Amino acid sequence: MSQFSHDEFDEVQPYRRDEVGKHRAAGAPAAAAGSAASSGMLKWIGLAVVAVLLIAAAGWFITRDADDDAPVAEEQDTADEGEAAETDDEAEGDGNGDEGADEGEADENGEAEEDAPASGLSDDHPVRAVNAGAPDGSASQLSSELNDLGLDVQQSIDWDFANWGTPNTPQVMYPSEEQQELAEAIAEELDIDIVSQDGSWQTIVVIVGPDYQ
Repeated sequence: MSQFSHDEFDEVQPYRRDEVGKHRAAGAPAAAAGSAASSGMLKWIGLAVVAVLLIAAAGWFITRDADDDAPVAEEQDTADEGEAAETDDEAEGDGNGDEGADEGEADENGEAEEDAPASGLSDDHPVRAVNAGAPDGSASQLSSELNDLGLDVQQSIDWDFANWGTPNTPQVMYPSEEQQELAEAIAEELDIDIVSQDGSWQTIVVIVGPDYQ
């Protein structure tokens, strides 16, 4: 038996699990409030997940576009380099072709000039070199010079001092008036001042002495 007497509070029914309390205004059941809070949290979590997925997708598309653009730029650079190399090769080929053509023309001109007699000279009459006291080998050297002039050069000889005396050197002698013009042209080319006619010779002779170098 309780030590307190029975009063009006003893008539209050026991609390049910879905009741908030007798001192509060009637409201939503406790279970419903908890469910609403959980639903709100799940909604925010879902939105956060969607936002993360959108950000990840946007980053993936940007990265893919950058990767796709890079090879195109690299291929373009490679193509430009290839075209530049081809242009350089063509320019170099053209330059070498022109240079080769110029060299060929120069060689042909050089050969033509070497074969053609100098002005006033011809190979109509034979010419020979005569050594009259010049150093050994002078007649051969003079014969080479006469060959370079495009003349008809005969075998060189030595001057016979015992029978022919001592000549003035250097000198060009010719046998007849027919060879005079050619003899004078030879003397001019070799810078020889003395040109004379001597019928004892059958060819034009170019005589060199001790002063010949």
